[in-house]
Amino acid sequence: MFGVLTPCRHALDDELMDQWRSHLCGVCLSLRNNHGQTSRLTVNTDAVMVSILTAAQSSAECASTEAGRCPLRGMRTATVVSADEPGVRLAATTSLTLAAAKATDVSNEQDHALAPRTRLRAGVAGRAGRYLRRRAGTDTAVAAGLDVDGVLTTLARQAEVESSSRILDDLTSASADAAAQVFSASAMLAGVPGNRDALESIGADFGRIAHLLDAVDDYDSDDREGRFNPLRATGTPPAAALDDCRRLAATIRKRYADLTLVDDRLLRVVLLDGLRHAIHKRMHRETDPSMPVADSRTQWPPHRPFGYPAEWPYPPPFKPDRAFHERLLPFLGVSCLGKACCVDHWNHCTDKYKVAACDDCNCCDCCDCCDL
Repeated sequence: MFGVLTPCRHALDDELMDQWRSHLCGVCLSLRNNHGQTSRLTVNTDAVMVSILTAAQSSAECASTEAGRCPLRGMRTATVVSADEPGVRLAATTSLTLAAAKATDVSNEQDHALAPRTRLRAGVAGRAGRYLRRRAGTDTAVAAGLDVDGVLTTLARQAEVESSSRILDDLTSASADAAAQVFSASAMLAGVPGNRDALESIGADFGRIAHLLDAVDDYDSDDREGRFNPLRATGTPPAAALDDCRRLAATIRKRYADLTLVDDRLLRVVLLDGLRHAIHKRMHRETDPSMPVADSRTQWPPHRPFGYPAEWPYPPPFKPDRAFHERLLPFLGVSCLGKACCVDHWNHCTDKYKVAACDDCNCCDCCDCCDL
């Protein structure tokens, strides 16, 4: 959905980490196979959570398939959730739908003077939005259950609402409605209609949290670049927005107990713990603006976080919570140029410290390259 959830890898044991990767790779491969290579750029962690949410409700075990080697897995094969699974199909459709809505919003913001006008940016966003909208409706059964057209229509009104309202609930209502539709659709696809009402409420609260956290993150940059920010527009301090997020997250936890779930171990870590982590890591930045504090998105804390393996070097030679494009080149350099075979190294995809791939073999005995 919005890329809010970043489950802590140290909270996932080996089994749950394999399940997480299975859903993530399953969604990515589903987009590639059904919509082309470029569609994989729309994958985000919130959409993967939708696949996990659907699977947690279903009594049937997820079908799996073997995936080929991928640079993001260190050129390893993997067992991934099949592209035919309802959760993966919903996650893929959700990724495309919300990417289309984001592209449309870029154009609409400029049309309503909510952002600086850039002809190239508006043109590219317009074409991308139309293409993504067509792709989002390709899986007709899932698109009908999700009501893709309804979600896009709701989100397309965002710029109009921002132009006319200065009430925070109004400004976050489109995100709430869209997320509510996605969450409730998962119940129908999983064959558990009894979860629909609770999931609709949970989704609405999740959508509001996502919108508020995005506004907190962009609070200063939007001001510098002349873009609309719902917190500044309504005079809401970031600390107050984070308090609202904590209240909404607590409500989600209460409603979560009403759901009928089969195996929710991974869902609990990704959704509940993921929300708590997303809110908590932003809280300390609003405690005392006069104090220089480390930004958890760009700096590591001075001491090892709880659960950080003692045998790993600290601090890592990269910032926490890097974006995909910031991971790609370092990962390719380590994995494809031989360093991973010869020395202990960081896996820039998983942020885990790995031993050399050739630790258990005498690779230098196979040729005279080490005698030079």
